[in-house]
Amino acid sequence: MTGQINVNKIGARTGTTINMESGHKIMMPGSIIQTQSMTLTAATTASSNSYTDSGLTLDITPTSATSKILITGFVSLGCDYFKNYIKVLRDGTDLAVGDEAGTRERVYASVLPADTGWDSYGVQSAPINLLDSPNTTSSVNYKVQFKCYRGTGGTASVNRSYSDRNNSGYDERTISVLTVQEIAV
Repeated sequence: MTGQINVNKIGARTGTTINMESGHKIMMPGSIIQTQSMTLTAATTASSNSYTDSGLTLDITPTSATSKILITGFVSLGCDYFKNYIKVLRDGTDLAVGDEAGTRERVYASVLPADTGWDSYGVQSAPINLLDSPNTTSSVNYKVQFKCYRGTGGTASVNRSYSDRNNSGYDERTISVLTVQEIAV
């Protein structure tokens, strides 16, 4: 049986803190129910015309089928020529890509690692910010994939430049971050 208390104000009996037992939650629209986050420090490369897993991947099990999942973070990318593409997926399916238009690549985002001519030395971060409605209380997997726009003729990298020279003044190593939060509706 569900009970209801109607009040206009809640205050602490003493002091300014109101405590709640561990494991209990107040569920109000817009509140964060749970958070999962990861920081990827490993560097990787891929030379393929297919999208490759970046290493950014998280599982979350929503407590309610009506909850939204906020996906935020960034992926740091380098390549040997011009630009990279990324996709954000839920359980292997693209979450958000551009509209179909001729033969154009449909992606979540693309980034230029540097100005033309310096491509192989640059690293650029692609931001991630999506609100998803998985409509389930089963475990859901979110991940980020990447590829170089030249496909089989190009090499893309995560958390490093393409050239990756061992020089303290150039070709930095970076991080990438993925965070998923369950939001009450």
